[in-house]
Amino acid sequence: MTTNGPQSPHPLAMTPDWTRRYLTLLGVEHPKPSLDALTRLVEAHVLRVPFENVTAHLRRRDHLGSPVPAPDPALLLDTWEQRRGGGVCFDIAAMVVPLLQSLGYDARLILGHISGPFGHNAAVVYLDGRRYLVDLGNGGPIFAPIPLDEVVEIHHLGLGFRFRPPDMAPRIPGGEEWIRDRWSDEGWVQGCRYELQPAADADREAGYQHHMTLGTTWVLGSLTMNRSTRDAVYSLKDDILTTYTASAKSTTTLTAPADYRRVAAELYGLPALPIEDGLAALAVHRAR
Repeated sequence: MTTNGPQSPHPLAMTPDWTRRYLTLLGVEHPKPSLDALTRLVEAHVLRVPFENVTAHLRRRDHLGSPVPAPDPALLLDTWEQRRGGGVCFDIAAMVVPLLQSLGYDARLILGHISGPFGHNAAVVYLDGRRYLVDLGNGGPIFAPIPLDEVVEIHHLGLGFRFRPPDMAPRIPGGEEWIRDRWSDEGWVQGCRYELQPAADADREAGYQHHMTLGTTWVLGSLTMNRSTRDAVYSLKDDILTTYTASAKSTTTLTAPADYRRVAAELYGLPALPIEDGLAALAVHRAR
């Protein structure tokens, strides 16, 4: 294992068969840990696994009145292989961290503050004396690991992201932070504040259950789906599909179930996504 930081207290590595299937899904080979191999894996993941909250709506629907079970990497891999879903940050980080650990990386689950305390999950990877942020659950076109020793700007099809240290002293006693900004008409706007130390289980669970509580955040208050490719970025918010390309930004209104099924299959690569069930669950969640 490539190790440059303190040891992870709870290794999450999965079975060799799970790892093999995951790499097959991504369409990548991974002989040993390296920055080149990690970059190829990150890009393949962004291209293959969409960001979507239909999965979250259905998980909440199936556990109304009780805490929602944490994402299960074995079940999620089945879902991804069958093209029935992707996930939000909690789902994707629950897959990516054990994958990286299974491949020999020193990878740690970390939390970020967005849509409430501990509302975001990502990973920090220690590799060859440097640290990298691997945030595959942010829904944006971030195709490479982000080094945590310099300011990084990413611009893709009119969308912009910046990763930087905080402007002030860290607000976490004994901890460290990093910031993700997004580009807007008003300039750079802070979008997420990452805590770079390994996540505490209780904090992760609190953030997850907050998102899975009706009436609290966008996770159960909307239909949200994002997918990034090299040529286009697709962002579906309820019934509005926004497409970003090199030549234009366009919007389309979805009006019928067939529209949602077509978009899920053709643009998001999820022909088996139960999107109509997700819309029905959303309607119930909004009514409660």
